[in-house]
Amino acid sequence: MAELSPSQRTAGTARILLSAGAVVALEAMWRGSVARTLIASALLAAGCGLLFFAKRAD
Repeated sequence: MAELSPSQRTAGTARILLSAGAVVALEAMWRGSVARTLIASALLAAGCGLLFFAKRAD
């Protein structure tokens, strides 16, 4: 099995964070929770940041 590069591992983690952020955002909008919306925003921002740096490292 081939080893993944550090940028590929970072991109995978970023995709997981983006997916989790999207799920939390949908749930927060459904319930109307401000705190959960802030948590979703933080997850999405962290995922976008990681994805940006992973793409830039290639």
